[in-house]
Amino acid sequence: MKLVSKGDIAMKFMGAVVAFFVTEFMFHMMDAFAAGLKADTPIERIGAVLCGITVLAILMAVFRKFFSRSFYNGFVVAVGLFLSFDIAVFHWVFQLHRITNGPEANWLEPVFVVSGIVFVAHGVKKDRALKNTGERSDVSLPL
Repeated sequence: MKLVSKGDIAMKFMGAVVAFFVTEFMFHMMDAFAAGLKADTPIERIGAVLCGITVLAILMAVFRKFFSRSFYNGFVVAVGLFLSFDIAVFHWVFQLHRITNGPEANWLEPVFVVSGIVFVAHGVKKDRALKNTGERSDVSLPL
């Protein structure tokens, strides 16, 4: 059994904190523009959200194919926590921003919160199943 040093734990914690702040500050800028484009109509705003969902689906497929099941399940849980926690806390409680600047956010955000809860439950359930069957691997990167 390999012992984990305090330095390893500190680096993992620091990485999580840095990732949180980079995500919040870089991806939640109110006046962010993609290649000079701005979504003005409801269809354009929903299209922008669908573009993000497509990128997420591609990343999930890549992670499922090339990384360990444990890593993939952790990614699913992280996506679920981000969807549900970010929307509930930053969008609803603090009212800092919305998914879109239009009325479609009123139905998109609850759908994402419920989806996030489903992602968390699914990822935890699958990871527990891996742990119970002994298939879990500590290696997260393919060689």
